[in-house]
Amino acid sequence: MVMKRYLFVATLVLSGSVLAACNKPTEADCRAAINNMEKLLGTDTTAGTGDNEGEVRRCRGGSSKEAVTCAVGAKSVEELKACAFMSPKK
Repeated sequence: MVMKRYLFVATLVLSGSVLAACNKPTEADCRAAINNMEKLLGTDTTAGTGDNEGEVRRCRGGSSKEAVTCAVGAKSVEELKACAFMSPKK
């Protein structure tokens, strides 16, 4: 009986963590969103080498797929702000 409870709890925890990971953007999507953000903000030429690995990691860990997809498709700074892609985590 105790083993069944343990397996049930373990299954719930595992399925919850798998579902939480489903809403994470891909590395390529994050790169595209960051590149579009830099272009819209006019910082794409001032960034130097364009090494955004830290930003890509932060995007993958703290952004949703929806926010990243919105940021990739944004055509203006106002649209980008509406995506909640640039907002810090609360």
